[in-house]
Amino acid sequence: MSRETRTVRPFVGLDALERCLDHTTLYFGQEPCEPNSSLAADIEIHEFLIRPVSLEWVPEGQFEAFRAGLLEACVAAGIAPESVSLAAVAMSGFLKLSQVVLNVSLVELDRLDRVVDLAADPRPDPFRTPFNGFGVDVYLLLSEAVDARPLKPSKKGTWLSRVSFRIDTHLAPALLPPTPLTGELRQQLGLPARTLRYLQFGDHDLLEPYREQEQPVFYVDEDILAQLSVRRTSAASKAIQLQLAQDFVAAVVRRAAGQPDLETVAYDDVRESLLGSVIRLAAGPKALDGDRQTLLVMVRNDPEYVIARAEHFVDVASGFVNVLKDGDS
Repeated sequence: MSRETRTVRPFVGLDALERCLDHTTLYFGQEPCEPNSSLAADIEIHEFLIRPVSLEWVPEGQFEAFRAGLLEACVAAGIAPESVSLAAVAMSGFLKLSQVVLNVSLVELDRLDRVVDLAADPRPDPFRTPFNGFGVDVYLLLSEAVDARPLKPSKKGTWLSRVSFRIDTHLAPALLPPTPLTGELRQQLGLPARTLRYLQFGDHDLLEPYREQEQPVFYVDEDILAQLSVRRTSAASKAIQLQLAQDFVAAVVRRAAGQPDLETVAYDDVRESLLGSVIRLAAGPKALDGDRQTLLVMVRNDPEYVIARAEHFVDVASGFVNVLKDGDS
């Protein structure tokens, strides 16, 4: 039996509109990400936080045809251009953030550039989460409700064309999105009332491919997660997020250090595992596989050294320094 899932779109006459974004490319710095694909960026945290994020609608020399094609596709579909917008939504899984970073009506296409900067100051929050990267969905959508007609879109917000992009980093999946730790969950897990964080590994094998098995659950106090979301741009929020990342990494390393099979594996054996991801973080973005193999041996012989190296790249120290500076101001 097929398990393939499909998006049901009960509309007709939208073929031209659905193809309008086929040549749109997301650039993370100078690195291109093609439509409906992902890009793995092997960079350090500080670079992730300043890299430009931009959309290129079409290659150079094709922009006028692109803008004209949008209007012609609307006419072909029987939809007034003033009812349609180009929009982009940036998302981050870590704190479940989403933010509209572009919204341009088709009647304002004269102010649309061929390449659009999505990370202009102030930098959108989803582009500030280096541990899990971010996603960008680009839409051609109805910006207002239109008269209902059989097999035609009419509700505000209905998308007419969509492409998705995903930017991952060498830190992912070195940190899982946290699950709110409630009072009820504490009771179920046998945890004291003031437990702030808990990483439940369950049957997860740190030496096996990460995506081919059940993932661990990273519990974090629900009130703290709520405040991190509300105050996500504050120095304190950023410092706590960095510390949570470090706590997660430390838990993985200490757990792996006790694995009896660790003595018989090489880095290439754990490359796709959660431990492999943590090793890449601790080794740094410029490291070679030989360096990572050395650290894998250190996980068994001196796990605290590996944890200390990871702390450098997570950069917890800068987070705390910024909190203290804010306190002095």
